[in-house]
Amino acid sequence: MDSKLIAKLLPTILKSKGQAEITVMGISMNPTLFEGDKVIIEKCDEYRIGDILVFNYKNEGILIHRLLNCDGRYFCKGDNAFRLEDIEYNQIIGKAVLVNNTSIQPWDEWKVKLSYSVNREFLKLHYDTSKVIKNNIYKLYLALILRKEENKMNYQKTDKMDFILSDETSLAVFDPESGNTYFFDETGIDILNCLDVPCDIQTLLEKLCNIYSVTPEDIRSDVEEFLADTVTKGIVEII
Repeated sequence: MDSKLIAKLLPTILKSKGQAEITVMGISMNPTLFEGDKVIIEKCDEYRIGDILVFNYKNEGILIHRLLNCDGRYFCKGDNAFRLEDIEYNQIIGKAVLVNNTSIQPWDEWKVKLSYSVNREFLKLHYDTSKVIKNNIYKLYLALILRKEENKMNYQKTDKMDFILSDETSLAVFDPESGNTYFFDETGIDILNCLDVPCDIQTLLEKLCNIYSVTPEDIRSDVEEFLADTVTKGIVEII
């Protein structure tokens, strides 16, 4: 069925039945959604950052992308895409709640921020994807979100910032270029100390497990969030 016709029918179906089913086309939402997935959508009065929205976009018909920012307008992006779509509330048909009869898990805030950062780099580099994919932020996104780390990446604490340790539980990191100062607690200090020498994420997890007597599964999510934050700020580099 034609996408524009579906766009006209979906609001009517949602109003009468409360839900509607659509089939995913394309790869722009991989690895969250894949082509052929059956998605149940619902109409909502409000949508939250991180929701996967179904909406009409210009002459392209229906898109199903994630809401990354909202300031009266709604800014959406495919998880496996670079472009940000700027839409109004009345363009939104609904949000995805189930995929193949399974609940869609919400994204952590750091994942939303990292995806948004990918678009900001895309904009900064004048929409040149060949440059974006070489960028540290995208490399991190590729590894942590898209799970497509083609070559094992090593992380290392930068030597471009000043690290000021006031005591064993408090560290200030000063960026001479931007003038920003970032603060870390004891856990952050331990992770950064592990990154005095280059190591991949598995090695980093093993080092931290020896410090805290935990398993890699216990801390992986927190370590990934830490890397997303510090790589974005330039405190940790990918080499």
